[in-house]
Amino acid sequence: MASTQKRKASDEDFSSFVHMCLDEETVISDSSATDSEVEDCSSSARPISVREESDQNYSSSDSEYCSDSECIQQTQKDDTFISVNGTVWKKNAPSTSRTRAHNIVKCTPGVSREVKTSCPKDAWDCIITHSIIEEIIHCTNLEGRRLATEEGKQWKNVSVEEMNAFFGILLQAGVEKSWDVPIRELFLDERSNPLYKATMSVNRFEDIRKALRFDDKRTRSVRLQTDKLAPISYVWNLFLDNCRKVIIPSEFVTIDEQLVPFRGKCSFIQYMPKKTSKYGIKIFWLCDAKSSYAVDGCVYTGRKPNEPVQRNLGANIVKELTQTVKNSSRNVTMDNYFTSVSLAEDMLQQGITIVGTIRQNKPDIPKELKASPLKRSRIFNFRLQK
Repeated sequence: MASTQKRKASDEDFSSFVHMCLDEETVISDSSATDSEVEDCSSSARPISVREESDQNYSSSDSEYCSDSECIQQTQKDDTFISVNGTVWKKNAPSTSRTRAHNIVKCTPGVSREVKTSCPKDAWDCIITHSIIEEIIHCTNLEGRRLATEEGKQWKNVSVEEMNAFFGILLQAGVEKSWDVPIRELFLDERSNPLYKATMSVNRFEDIRKALRFDDKRTRSVRLQTDKLAPISYVWNLFLDNCRKVIIPSEFVTIDEQLVPFRGKCSFIQYMPKKTSKYGIKIFWLCDAKSSYAVDGCVYTGRKPNEPVQRNLGANIVKELTQTVKNSSRNVTMDNYFTSVSLAEDMLQQGITIVGTIRQNKPDIPKELKASPLKRSRIFNFRLQK
């Protein structure tokens, strides 16, 4: 009898405790009800049990706590960044696995097996072939005869040996970093290398340099209407074909621009104030990252007549130059002039990956990743392929 009275008293104390813990809009229908028989008097509130109310006292009643599902959503939200154009980035790196077979470069880099070189002269002949030399000699002799006729002189045709000697002098001057030294000082100064004077006379060198041509000037005006690079287009294409055939690049290649100093008459001279030589001809190169040999190249000639303004020039240049290594599982390194998220996706479809810096004004970059004068972003983010 005493134990029954104690049990009733404890039930009454627990019921009064529940009344104190519940919200003002909730009541218990029966003072002696168990913890599973709780009802809500408010029409907008759902029935609530004592166990649910007890859980709320430790979690929901405090604003600093949340349910498991809300915590998971909050964690996912914190690990995800969305850019202006809707590009989603995640902090969690994708799962790594064994490199797939189609991502392994199996060809041996270096010189092609069809080419046999035993000395630097053989390597030169692989790139500057006999057909290129013959074309330059033919065009140079045409121009030399024309200039000699105007001056009332007789032109002596340039031979293959003489043209090779002319190129050898230019290469030697480049090796000695004497490209800006006057010609007569190179040949006649007692302190200069005697190789120049022993190769040919200074007058003959100046005559060849003055008449040096890479195309037939008589037909140039017609070709210039469709090709701004007409004065050297034929020889330039032969040179690039040899580069593509002879050089087998390694698994890593690079793309960058070069400004060849030039201030002569040219319709596509570029001005780049950050370069040492601010004026010149811009050439985009695809080079092997290990051997530094050129694999492909492209001269920037500007917009052609009646051609619309070209958008995304950097991405278009990369797509053009990488046709040589398409579907080869190679990696291309570039700077922020070329890099973009859309380009990376396009290259991945062609079996090529890229590495490069990207400008902060790109719409693919979320604001959380942009550095500021007061903060440097050191966050690694990943975007999984769809």
